[in-house]
Amino acid sequence: MRFVFIDRITGLESGRSIEILKNVSATEDVFDDHFPGHPILPGALIVETFEQASQLLIVISHEYTRVGRLRAVARGAFRHFVRPGDQVRVRCARTGGDDAAWAVSATAEIDGRRVASATLDFALVPAHDADAAHAERLREAVRVLRQPPLEARGQGAPA
Repeated sequence: MRFVFIDRITGLESGRSIEILKNVSATEDVFDDHFPGHPILPGALIVETFEQASQLLIVISHEYTRVGRLRAVARGAFRHFVRPGDQVRVRCARTGGDDAAWAVSATAEIDGRRVASATLDFALVPAHDADAAHAERLREAVRVLRQPPLEARGQGAPA
């Protein structure tokens, strides 16, 4: 993932759901154009956050032997603006599927208020060739995103 829209994994039930945090920073490049003087995180980037969290859930649930390929996004709804300074909590939960495909329900909230939701449909494919490299990048992302925040690590603890 070149652009990572996840700052922390906060919850995980393998095969079932993942919860993540996205801290929206005023320094993100997108706000230069969307919109000058009235910055709003584009809905497409919220959907990308849903996709990235779902990808992590898929690879973790399959021990990095399968990856997801997004096939469809349905029932996307954007209820409130997401702005710099917001902390977005995303939950993605598997709602159906088998070893070949998953359906995932995704929601985004700020301070307990739902700001967006969608249903994502993934094809699951073996992690071979280029997909194996993708699975390894996701493995590294999981390692980094599961680390506790700096203030929770304590004095002298390794980073």
